[in-house]
Amino acid sequence: MATASTAGAATCSGFGCTYQDPQLSGCSADAVTVAHYQLPAVAQRLELRWSPSCQTNWARMYLDTSPVWLRAVQPDRGDGLPRVTQLSGHSDTYSWSVMIYSPTLCVYADVQTSIWGRYRTACV
Repeated sequence: MATASTAGAATCSGFGCTYQDPQLSGCSADAVTVAHYQLPAVAQRLELRWSPSCQTNWARMYLDTSPVWLRAVQPDRGDGLPRVTQLSGHSDTYSWSVMIYSPTLCVYADVQTSIWGRYRTACV
C-alpha cells in the first residue's frame, strides 16, 4: 500500500481525483472520518472519509477486507443523477473505495457485507 507523507503530495486535484485511489493519490494523508456506522454486536465499522486538501470523500470499512461491495455514493451529482464508486483496495485492517470530488454535495458510504448485511452512513 502506497501512502504519501503529506497531503501536499497528492497526485490529483479537483474532479481529477474522482475514481482515484485515496491511498495511491496521497489524498488519504490528511483524511478524517466525517460519518460512521458501527455494525451491531461486531467490531466492523463503516466510515465516510474526507480529505480537506483534495476535497474528496470515499468509503472505508474497518475489519472487513472482503465486503461484497463497498462504495461511496453521491445521490445527486448536480444534475439529478447519482455518482457511485466501487471498492479500490484493502489492507489487513481496512477496505476502501475510490474517491468522489465533492466540496459541496453530500456523499455517503455504503457496504454490503457477506455475513452481516447492508449498511450506510449519513449523507454528509
